Amino acid sequence: MEPGPAHGESSIGKTSGFMKNALSGFIAARIELASIEAKEAAALAGRKLAYGIVLGISVFFCWTLLLAGLTGLVAPFADQWLEGKTSWLPGWAAVIFVLAILHAFVALICLVGLKKKPATPLFELSRKEIENDKLWLKENK
Repeated sequence: MEPGPAHGESSIGKTSGFMKNALSGFIAARIELASIEAKEAAALAGRKLAYGIVLGISVFFCWTLLLAGLTGLVAPFADQWLEGKTSWLPGWAAVIFVLAILHAFVALICLVGLKKKPATPLFELSRKEIENDKLWLKENK
């Protein structure tokens, strides 16, 4: 007995339904996995952000206290050097002004570095690959 068109169509329908269910299950599993990994990544990023903030604050206070100590050490030498040259500028203030000028110079160098444009555009290869993919999809429709 040969299968008739109705028997062949039901077999194709069952196969198609099975493929749809398998594909939707696969996609659902991928989405769930991506969701779990995104939550783990968010938790890790949160911890790293907290550590980064604490590190930044600690480094800032360490640096300011170091500068205060340096000012206390160098101020007597600045007092001796400024003696007889100026009466309105105490040694500790001169040291602080010199440190401020040095920090302003470093900040200016960093500002120029931040404003500098990169030599090559960011994600250049990724953009080219996306354009190639779009072209390939258009050609193979």
